[in-house]
Amino acid sequence: MKKLLLISGVCAAAVFASQAAQAEVKIRAGAASSTYKLGGDYTAAKSDYTPVSVGLTFAADNGMYVDLAYSDGTGKHDGWAIASAPTTICGGTNCGNVSSREEDFKRTDVALIVGASRLNPDNGIAGTFYVGLKAGNTTLGAKNTGLPWTEETFDTAGLVFGGGMSFPIASGRAGSVGVNAGLGLMGAKWKDNTGFDIKAKTAVGFSFGANYTYPITSNFGVTVDYKGNAYSYEFDNSGTPFKVNETISALGATLYAKF
Repeated sequence: MKKLLLISGVCAAAVFASQAAQAEVKIRAGAASSTYKLGGDYTAAKSDYTPVSVGLTFAADNGMYVDLAYSDGTGKHDGWAIASAPTTICGGTNCGNVSSREEDFKRTDVALIVGASRLNPDNGIAGTFYVGLKAGNTTLGAKNTGLPWTEETFDTAGLVFGGGMSFPIASGRAGSVGVNAGLGLMGAKWKDNTGFDIKAKTAVGFSFGANYTYPITSNFGVTVDYKGNAYSYEFDNSGTPFKVNETISALGATLYAKF
């Protein structure tokens, strides 16, 4: 799914740029301080990590744009630090006295977004609407738990849509602040490296964010932003349902260049 989105994004951007009379290209790279949490009927897992992100945006003079984003980060998680994990996650048998305070963690996200932006020339306020595809992969290590498996993955993918507003400060000379919110229709798959593999029902979740952008020059600038996502997935493991809540928050900074 991630490779397909990346390839589709590059192709869509190329077609989009070739059709636009005056296409602006923006590249960006940054890092964030992120917190990833799993909850619900699963033993609570948390990881604080620092993902690195890159992005590419093609914007036409009519306000339409295509955006491709990718981020990746590693760290540690505490998902097996509590004894007596739920039987639903242990394949129908009691895990027993499980305790492992630090296990490997990895998170990858990719998104392909198509949107439209409209600027009010009188006050400089801009409104944006977007729709697109998003996929995420979480890898949770379990090497020190004494369990039959040593690694679990939690994969999500689906449709996202939403909108936002941007407000200039001092007519844009001091940058701008923006807010955004969206909804997502996401599917999920939970599996481990011993053959456990189960899909969730489609979940409805939400995202929100706020940002400040300062143009250092007309072509270069910096953005500081906060992002949050929350989804709740329902699984049915051979007639034994369980729920997994996923939340992600990130405070980051990004440098961008426009051409």
